[in-house]
Amino acid sequence: MEDKKIIELFFSRSEQALAETETKYGRLCSNIAYGILANTEDAEECVSTSYMKLWNAIPPKRPESLCGYLCTIVRNTALTVYDKLRRRSYEEQYDELAEIIPDDATVESRFDSSQLGGWINEFLAKTSKKSREVFVSRYYFNMSVAEIAKGLGMSESAVKTRLARTRAALREFLHERGVEV
Repeated sequence: MEDKKIIELFFSRSEQALAETETKYGRLCSNIAYGILANTEDAEECVSTSYMKLWNAIPPKRPESLCGYLCTIVRNTALTVYDKLRRRSYEEQYDELAEIIPDDATVESRFDSSQLGGWINEFLAKTSKKSREVFVSRYYFNMSVAEIAKGLGMSESAVKTRLARTRAALREFLHERGVEV
């Protein structure tokens, strides 16, 4: 079906408009969402949300290119979902390290934060290569436990155990240098 006819279906508030849009552009939308989110379930949810946004936008909008308009909605929706997922991931990682590294106010009042960074680098230089890879992958590259396990050929439980032991060793290392949480 031509885009102009699909847009007219939207204007007449026919649910067939969504079915025709899915038939014509569903695969493209899924590819766009998956390309950003790299997760099938998140991509499917993103596309569904995008269809609802399209339904709410037409009318009053009458896009020149239904494909371009829809692709923009899908892309922006996927980027919003991606940002939320990353933010949640960062918050989880911050919580893991909050038990070891003091907050900024404490750091500034006791010593220079670059000194703390130096101590962390010193600690990492003394750990095993595998522990260092796991730690840096998690807290520098923001990788999930599953991603680390797959990338390093480890089980997820082995990654979790190594992270817990490395955090405990880092806590002790920093404690010896006068860093208290």
